[in-house]
Amino acid sequence: EVLLGLMKRANRAAHFATGFAVHRGDTDVTVIRQGAFLNDFAEMLMCCFAPTMEIEIRAMQQANPTLRTVSLQRFVFNIDLNDLRQELMKHWHLSELLVRVSDGKHAEHPSVRSALLAARLARHTENGWDNAALPDDIEDIARLLNAPPRVARGFVYKIDQGE
Repeated sequence: EVLLGLMKRANRAAHFATGFAVHRGDTDVTVIRQGAFLNDFAEMLMCCFAPTMEIEIRAMQQANPTLRTVSLQRFVFNIDLNDLRQELMKHWHLSELLVRVSDGKHAEHPSVRSALLAARLARHTENGWDNAALPDDIEDIARLLNAPPRVARGFVYKIDQGE
């Protein structure tokens, strides 16, 4: 069930990233889409190979929704899953562009921001559009798209409805 939820979220992230990239006129739409889709693949691996630990993280978040996923993963797995994702992508010889687009350490680049914001939006909206982090997401997406926040909000709703 958890893995299926992560797959659904990855698909939504890819869909949002495609919308952002097309709107911006990016030439690497496919790679940005793939980068957003792969954002959570290390977490997916943990569901398969360390399911008890993944369940522990989810239980802690349900008990205290203000806890950050990244902090809990670092605490439980004793590794930053973003770093693990990057190392695995390099180890598997995925394209340099895909590895870069997936690397949050290069978030100043618009292609990276597109993939990261799409993944963040998919995470924050997986249970509906009332997450407390959404206003910040919309502000960041508005800056990425060079649009007012109300336009960015309408745009992401439209993308989500077209899924």
